[in-house]
Amino acid sequence: MFASTLTTALAFFFAIFIIVAIHEFGHYLAMRLIGVRVLTFSIGFGPRLAGWRDRSGTDFIISALPLGGYVKPLDRRDSEVDDSNRHEEFSGKPAWQRVVTYAAGPAANLLLAVLLYWLILLNGETGRIPVVAEPTPGTPAAQAGFRAGDEIIAIDGHETASWQRLGTVLIRFVGEARELRVSLKAADGSQRDVWLPAHAWAEDPEANPFETLGLIPQTPQAVVGELTPGGAAQRAGMLPGDRVLTANDVEVADWNQWVSIVQAHPEQPLTLRLERDSVVQRLTLVPDAVTVGGERIGRAGVGIAGVRQIHYGPVAAVPEAGRRLWQQSTMILSAIGKLFTGELSVKTLGGPLTIAKVAGDTAALGIVTFMLFLAFFSVSLGVINLLPVPMLDGGWIVFGLIEMIIGRELPEKFLMSAQQVGLVLVIGLMVLAVYNDILRFFV
Repeated sequence: MFASTLTTALAFFFAIFIIVAIHEFGHYLAMRLIGVRVLTFSIGFGPRLAGWRDRSGTDFIISALPLGGYVKPLDRRDSEVDDSNRHEEFSGKPAWQRVVTYAAGPAANLLLAVLLYWLILLNGETGRIPVVAEPTPGTPAAQAGFRAGDEIIAIDGHETASWQRLGTVLIRFVGEARELRVSLKAADGSQRDVWLPAHAWAEDPEANPFETLGLIPQTPQAVVGELTPGGAAQRAGMLPGDRVLTANDVEVADWNQWVSIVQAHPEQPLTLRLERDSVVQRLTLVPDAVTVGGERIGRAGVGIAGVRQIHYGPVAAVPEAGRRLWQQSTMILSAIGKLFTGELSVKTLGGPLTIAKVAGDTAALGIVTFMLFLAFFSVSLGVINLLPVPMLDGGWIVFGLIEMIIGRELPEKFLMSAQQVGLVLVIGLMVLAVYNDILRFFV
């Protein structure tokens, strides 16, 4: 329990630090490039915990509340500015330079997401092929005509190469009470389209879409996929495509049972019956011993079959990373639109506790999954900050564009009033998100 809580806390603070630091560094760099003096660069709000001052006079600090950050420039709207320092003052810069500065923070987040996606794609993607089990009677999948062994190829034209990709595609349609066109490939290779009613998920968008729609992953058979070089399975003579029938005369029904048997026999011989090219063979496997979580278990060095692996080169990964940024951005904007139209309940908003839980869960699944979370978090912060809401970067960008069009500064009174409205809206949404967290985790 302690280790899990510690992992969640560390993953949350690391994610906040990286995403906020990148965002604020975008603002900071833009200000320095246009000749603005930066007084403070803060990760977090509230009392100062630690920091240092550089030679240019910028105070880099870490503050007590890790819920954001800020960059404070020299600005006549905040304090008196000597005539000798007017050239370093932010408000006195041309409107287009201020627009670029406000846009630089979100842009930094979007660029970080592209970099993370690019690194993930270079590493290669591995995911289980989305093959479904027999759907539970009465579920939307059963009503649509899904059958055991069907592979989900696409939903409304969006390719679904893995269960992970399928989940990402489904999120695009959250809150939509309509039928989704699903392209399926049956076990015999034939293809067909069915219409999946998503009304039940629209009524409860917080529910797991797979469970609500009746999309149950098929438990894979004990069929050997990729072998670890030099691993126990390779030393025993196992080959990709081998199907394990029995282990020590115990029938192996599926992959989960096969894993359990191997883990229970570290450095103990297992007599296996295999089916290879329709011929039954026998061999002996001695699983290697490894220690996981203080427990000594067996490991065969066998990857699961039914897994799709996709590899990208450094050049090919660039447009694919950009495509994923576009998909995530449009998905977030679509969800925001549905919140305002009522298609998506405000109960789906999550606060810091929700972010912390997701950070901890993804960190526990490995570095690649955590990087995917960081990329999505970074895109979310970038896109949300570009919304034309006073107090957000997007609001200031709009004001700057208006100044460029009319050729003069907007009245200070108008800017103050708009800022107050934006502050109320932002704080209201934050309070609602925290309230939802309390209901989720404590009620």
